[in-house]
Amino acid sequence: MAVVLFAMGGYGTYLGFRIKLSDDPEEKAKAKDLHPKLLAGMFFFFALGATGGITALLTSDKPIFESPHAVTGIIGLALLTIQSILPTLFEGNPALRNAHGLLGSGIMTLFLIHAAFGLQLGLSF
Repeated sequence: MAVVLFAMGGYGTYLGFRIKLSDDPEEKAKAKDLHPKLLAGMFFFFALGATGGITALLTSDKPIFESPHAVTGIIGLALLTIQSILPTLFEGNPALRNAHGLLGSGIMTLFLIHAAFGLQLGLSF
């Protein structure tokens, strides 16, 4: 999952900043095309990972929502859901673009913490 976070999430975040900061219309157009696709893919793989993690815990008779890794994962997926809804509201409220960028940066920070908890959890077995 760390590969998904760093490759898809990292590059998707970079593209989001290019959309906001670039003066080149061609670069912006390419970033606007790829940014939502990459981050939708990241969401998909994270949701699959969560399903696999919950299944692994259930089959090993371990509590599901007691680890910080599980809690940060649930919060992260909930925030990604909100994040994916925001662009549909951009036209009615341009200030939401800034909220989208700030929330996205916060989500990536949360998932870095989530990765650290996952590594700690994996090393505990």
